[in-house]
Order: sequence, then C-alpha cells, then structure tokens
Amino acid sequence: MSDPDRRRLLAGGASLAGIAALGLCPAPARAQSSLAMPQPDSAEADRLAAEFADGAEPLAEGLTLDLPALGDNPAAVPVRVHVTEPITEASWCEEIILIADLNPKPLACRFRFTAATGSADVAVRVRLIQSMPIRAYARMSDGRVLMARQDITVAAGGCGL
Repeated sequence: MSDPDRRRLLAGGASLAGIAALGLCPAPARAQSSLAMPQPDSAEADRLAAEFADGAEPLAEGLTLDLPALGDNPAAVPVRVHVTEPITEASWCEEIILIADLNPKPLACRFRFTAATGSADVAVRVRLIQSMPIRAYARMSDGRVLMARQDITVAAGGCGL
C-alpha cells in the first residue's frame, strides 16, 4: 500500500471514529431497561364486577359505602358497607364484595350471608396502594345487584404490594 493510500485510509478511519463519538452513526438496537413499575388500571376490577353482577345491571341505590375522604393510614383504611333496604324473607343479601380498583389484587373482601343473618352490615380495614375509587356490590336473593362507589385519597406510604 502506497503512502498516500495509507494516509487516506487513516483519515477515513479517524473521520468514522469522530462521527461515532458524536453519536451521528446509527447504533445497533438494544432493549431498554426500566425500573418503573407498571401502572395499575381498573381492568381486573371491572372484570370482577362484571363476574359478580353476572349480567344484572347494578342499581345505584339500596347500598351505602362509608369511608373517609382522606385515608391518612393507607395500610388500614376503615370501610363500612351497609344494605339500606329492609331485609325480609323474600329479599335478603346473599353476598357483598368490596373492590379497590387500582390495588394489584382489587378484590379486597367478600362476605356471604344467609336469610337468617338479619342484616347486611360489614366494617373492615383495607390496605390501599394509592388514591383510587372503591366499589361495593351486594347481590340480593331476588337477583338484583346493588352498587355503591366512592373515591378516596390516601396519604403517601401505601402498602407497596
């Protein structure tokens, strides 16, 4: 190889190295790694609600959901669910479920009742991962499904499930 050819080769290599250093050359594709947690959504909560309703249209009356507007301790948020309709031998509550929409496992609790129970009134403490809607559903013995929904804001430091 002659001296001028060697100089051109070295100059071309130096130019390519400079372009690569500036990031102007396309780099091979690489998978991006991310430490971000997947964002929760209410798809699983909606599936649970539809499964519980079993085709019935939930009624927005006859069921009360009591919870604070601000949950200052997200590890133990007090929640009360109460069927406000009269409980009779012909119409009584068979089951109540509580759904925390954005928790990794949205079904917070399930309670089953018999006609002999007399009332459908439950109080629990629920762990919440973030601010979210809370839903309660009650299935009545006559096939109706009652629903109540309320949003809650929780303080920082949730369960981190």
